[in-house]
Amino acid sequence: MAYKFVSLVVLGMIVTLTSCMDQYNPIPYWKQFTKEREVTSGVTPKLTDKGEIPPRVAASAGDQDPVMAKFTALCSSCHGADGKADGAASAAMNPKPRNFHEKAWQAKVDDAHIAKAIKEGGASVGLSGTMPPWGAVLSDDEVKGLVAKIRDWGK
Repeated sequence: MAYKFVSLVVLGMIVTLTSCMDQYNPIPYWKQFTKEREVTSGVTPKLTDKGEIPPRVAASAGDQDPVMAKFTALCSSCHGADGKADGAASAAMNPKPRNFHEKAWQAKVDDAHIAKAIKEGGASVGLSGTMPPWGAVLSDDEVKGLVAKIRDWGK
C-alpha cells in the first residue's frame, strides 16, 4: 500500500514539474529568435580589397528630411522604407505590420488613432503589442510629422 502511495506521489511530482518546465521552456522562443535573426541578417557586408569591412557612410543631415529620418530609424525595420510593411523584421512577425498604402485602412482611422498608436504602442489602440510605444522618444511635432507622412502614403 505504501509503495502505491509513494509511486503516486512521485508520478504527481513528475507531472507537476514537467508542466512547470513547459512554461519556461526557451526552445520555442529560441526557434523564433533564430528565424528572425536569419531573416534580418540576410545582408552580408562586402569586404574591401584589403579584406576589411568597409566603414559605414553616414548620410549628411541635409540628405533626408527629419520626418523620414525618424521613420527610417524607428519604423522602417517593420513597416519598410516606404511604408509598405516589407521591412526586414516583418517577415518573421505575426501579425504583420500595417501597410500604410492601404486606402481602406486610411479611410477607417483618424489622425488621433495613428498618433496614439505611435505614442502609446499598438496595444493602446487594440492592435499588436509588438508595435512599441515611441512617446518617450518622439516630440509631439515629430509624431504629427509621422502622421502626415503616413497619411501622404495613403493618397
